[in-house]
Amino acid sequence: MLKRGYTVGLLILLAATLAACGSSGSGQGSKHYRFVYIAGIASDPYYIALNKGAQAEAQKEGITVDFEGSTTAFSPATQIPILNAAIASKPDLIMIAPTDTVALQAPLQQAVNAGIPVILVDTTLQNPSLAVTSIAFDNVAGGAQAADALAQAIGGKGKVAIVHTTPGTSTGDDRVKGFDQEMASKYPNIKNLGPTYTGDDPTRAAAVLKALLTANPDLSGVFTINGVVGDGVTAAAREAGVEGKLKLVEYGSSSSQLAGLKNGTVTACIGPSPYTIGQDAVQYGVQYLNGDHNIQKQYNTPQMIITAQNVNDPASQPFEY
Repeated sequence: MLKRGYTVGLLILLAATLAACGSSGSGQGSKHYRFVYIAGIASDPYYIALNKGAQAEAQKEGITVDFEGSTTAFSPATQIPILNAAIASKPDLIMIAPTDTVALQAPLQQAVNAGIPVILVDTTLQNPSLAVTSIAFDNVAGGAQAADALAQAIGGKGKVAIVHTTPGTSTGDDRVKGFDQEMASKYPNIKNLGPTYTGDDPTRAAAVLKALLTANPDLSGVFTINGVVGDGVTAAAREAGVEGKLKLVEYGSSSSQLAGLKNGTVTACIGPSPYTIGQDAVQYGVQYLNGDHNIQKQYNTPQMIITAQNVNDPASQPFEY
């Protein structure tokens, strides 16, 4: 028969072992980490959908994710003060969609220097090596998909334009790159006017389309870089009386863009899944903090072309937000 002291010692050792095992994985056994997620612009439905994915995964993992971001502008000037405040609050990890590939490099390096891991979501940096990982879409491929959809809609000939947000935004610049390359290589009878910048402002996007139509009354189609400028261009097309006639291919699949598909104002949407990005970022963040560093430096999530023909199909649902 074991002595009482020896038995108690075994029980204490067993309890400590079980506690250690319980804290080594993800889920409710994990330490209660606090992440800060800083959106490109917090009022954008895209970044709100990303936050919903992050919050769903956070609840599953038993952690907290604070959602931050400017509601007025997609710009380094508004984002960097929010990032600095987040660094000062000493979270366990920062998830961020950088608003500029260069201007956010040094501020995010400061976070890393302060011992705060960083995960890049949606947008990236000129040198993303400071991050644990970057999670986004293949935006060059998305731009090429948009070119194909627009070319098909206008019968392979005509004049097209791009309505962009701000130069230096990685996602938008890559979408333009993919669009331009595809148009140049496959559609010699289409004249591509290239991008006009709007600062991610739907009102300015509407004004840009009106100016394009005035200067180019034979304009056949437009590719919009995201849902914010897409909404502005769609509204301007309606006001100008060219809805349906002017073919619009838009990156994004918000409720307003999907409504445009259904009423014939929008020709096609390149549907991403920001919800999935939010889930993945939290999952990989917890994995990293729990000591498992077997994480790729780059993850690309899927996207698809959504049209009036497949907008109600179950397969398109994960790509609508």
